Amino acid sequence: MYKKVERQAMYVWVYSMKWKKKLQHFGTIHYVSPKMKYILIYVNSSRAAEVKKELISKNYVKRVTMAHRKELDEHYVLKSDADKRDNLEE
Repeated sequence: MYKKVERQAMYVWVYSMKWKKKLQHFGTIHYVSPKMKYILIYVNSSRAAEVKKELISKNYVKRVTMAHRKELDEHYVLKSDADKRDNLEE
């Protein structure tokens, strides 16, 4: 049976895009921006801190940041019609 694995997104800024292939070793490459020279990779959440530490030590990496998507609240509440009318009257 399929087991869901929690993943963490990381933005890796590099000096040159020729290092893109090297980053495949650390996780799944999701997006590449040649103009801004960053690569979005997904890694297992359990290894995220370890991978970040290892990436920072590489000489071809400028900066590594974690994506903040997990911190965002994805549950939205729609206002009822009465609330909308009250806001219009004010």
